[in-house]
Order: sequence, then structure tokens, then C-alpha cells
Amino acid sequence: MTQNEISGRPLWLSALCIFSWIYYGCLAALFILALFYTGSITELIVQYVPDKSWVSGEVILLFLGGFMLHVIAFTGVIFMWKLRRIGYYLFTIPSLLIAAFHLFRPDISWISTALYVLLVVLFGIFLRRMN
Repeated sequence: MTQNEISGRPLWLSALCIFSWIYYGCLAALFILALFYTGSITELIVQYVPDKSWVSGEVILLFLGGFMLHVIAFTGVIFMWKLRRIGYYLFTIPSLLIAAFHLFRPDISWISTALYVLLVVLFGIFLRRMN
């Protein structure tokens, strides 16, 4: 009998959790790293997107918001790993907020938006297995 069968966690839920840890963890790390370089990033944005004047504060809020949403979703995945239903809600709300933000940004690929929504749907399949 494997460890997954003993714990009651389906193998596909385990694989989904591991993928989500890597995905959301890497993005959270990139957002926190970007916070340290907001000045340079703001200069690049102003250079390549001259139509809109970006203030450094807007860029900081964007990166801080992205970091917080990804960390909350990451925490939700930890709870889902432990088969706690609250994890699904901690994961779903920030993921759908990120997807909604993507919808209002035509420069963001629809594929990344679809990935956030798809992960919510896939975790939802296992919702009845969580307590």
C-alpha cells in the first residue's frame, strides 16, 4: 500500500499540489525579487511603453499585490495537501483575482489566464475528498 493510499490523498491531487507549489512558489519569488528592482523596472517600462507614464508606486503596488496573491494561493495548496477544504477557498479567490486582472490586460496571454482558471477547476474536482 502506498503512502497516498494510506493518507487518502489521490495521486492526481498530489501531482496537482506539487505542480502548483512550484508554479505559485516561483511566481511569488519572482514578484518579491522584482520589488527590490522596482526603480530599474520602472525605467524600462517608461522606455518601452512611452504612452503611459508609470510611477514607481504603481509598480510597487503591482508587484506587492502579485506577491501577496501568489503567497495566499500557495498557502491554500498547503492546506489542500492536508486535505483541508479551506485550502480550496484560499487558493480559488486569489487565483480568480489574478485571472480577472489578466482579462483586463490585453498584453497578457490568454494561456496564462486559462491556466489559473484550469487549476481552480482541477482542484475543484477533488473538493468533495477534502474535509
